[in-house]
Amino acid sequence: MAYVALSNSKELAFMTENNLINDLSIKFGFIGAGQKGNKEADLMASYTYSDGSPCYPTLAVNFSKGDMQHLKNIPTNDQIHFEGFKGAARTPSLVVEAFDPDVNPGADALREQLADAMARKFMKDEELIVDHIIISAGGGGGFGTGFVSVALNLLENDFFPVPVSFLISLPSDDLTEKANALVLINEIDNFRKVQDVLFSSGEIDEKPLGSIILTDNKRMINTFTKRKGDIYETDIINWKEAGNHVVLSAIHEVNIIPANFGSDNTTYDPSDLAKLFQNGGGYLSIHKSSIKYDKKINTSIITNSMKGAITNGYFSCDHFYDSASMYGVFILRSDSDPLFKDIGTELEINSTIKQFNNTAEGKFGDPIWYGDEMVMYSIFSGMIMPERIKQLNSEYNQGKALQEEARKQEVELELSAAIENVQKNKFNPYQKSNAKKGFGSATKGFGGNSAFSRAKEENPVEVQEVKASIPEKPKAPMSSAFAKKREELKNKK
Repeated sequence: MAYVALSNSKELAFMTENNLINDLSIKFGFIGAGQKGNKEADLMASYTYSDGSPCYPTLAVNFSKGDMQHLKNIPTNDQIHFEGFKGAARTPSLVVEAFDPDVNPGADALREQLADAMARKFMKDEELIVDHIIISAGGGGGFGTGFVSVALNLLENDFFPVPVSFLISLPSDDLTEKANALVLINEIDNFRKVQDVLFSSGEIDEKPLGSIILTDNKRMINTFTKRKGDIYETDIINWKEAGNHVVLSAIHEVNIIPANFGSDNTTYDPSDLAKLFQNGGGYLSIHKSSIKYDKKINTSIITNSMKGAITNGYFSCDHFYDSASMYGVFILRSDSDPLFKDIGTELEINSTIKQFNNTAEGKFGDPIWYGDEMVMYSIFSGMIMPERIKQLNSEYNQGKALQEEARKQEVELELSAAIENVQKNKFNPYQKSNAKKGFGSATKGFGGNSAFSRAKEENPVEVQEVKASIPEKPKAPMSSAFAKKREELKNKK
């Protein structure tokens, strides 16, 4: 499937083939949790510097060994399987309980296993080699969803010595996955709100939660269904693979461009990108579009391309862009392009951003490269929960109502047939007293409260179970080198 990687990012292929990747803006460590996260981690592990060494230290974590069997770029010793488990069966509470010392006597051992793996991968000679950690998971599955919830709890307890951002995909159809995803996003959002209250603007670098990056499977499916005949050489395409490529390559590109491509006009610095990921502390989206140099390019073409990417791009989740606290825009362009010597071009680009957000702090840059396209990147950070989550909640409620209605009709039809049969039978002890009516009522009431109807009770239980506030003190100190490093860094400040 190499054509997918090249088709989704000709820019990245050009940079790789021409040995242009020699540094990073942010030294990300990457943890892929669950089947979805494992696949994204495997892709992230494939990105290399010009000398062939990997750009990102990467771990895959899972309760299921089977999910990690076909990973190509992550060594076996970096595939962390928690012994004694054979999957989470789309039940995040299994993961949360496994890592909870109040529920599982072996929880501390699991936490230590995770901490030791991170210390081995994200530290060298007792020094951190990462500035920031991204945890990737499918929002809705069992292990990935549960692991992100566990990570939030660990964030509260200073388990991570660097900021952590989440990369979460939203499910498309399955009701159980939608319920899991909604509970998870609600928990993350509650953490974000409490964090905003606890940390003043002067303490912004201390925020444990960096950014929340969402992708929408429903949008991915629709996009690749429409585009597969346009951009691929085959009509057969795995939207999951292709979606992973466009998302991960976009994150990688915005991370390498400021560190490797300068400008003779306005440079976009690596520190500018670091501020977007860490200082925003809310939802972050990345939008990319390109224009071939074989056509005459003017500012109108550039700004229209930017608008289309922001509104309909792969990271678009109906975000409230006007709520962003920060933005960044940089455009890869030819050194001979006269447009960027004109003050009007930058003014038009800034005006386009202001159509989405008129108050955010931000910066524009125009790094030079020698590809055959002009490539635009727009990033918004620090946003509030997007509208797509509200839509997902509505979809879940509608689907659940239809499901319950179907079940109700099925029961009513069964009771109707049974009652009709009983009434035709001359020997009918149920009609000799009022017991039939009371029995029917009692049965209906029992069924409504039965633990057998797990789906009805699952959501409120999960919300109550995983929802947490940030405590003032850590619950239990970790003895790992990774946790100790966090404490050392805090003491130096």
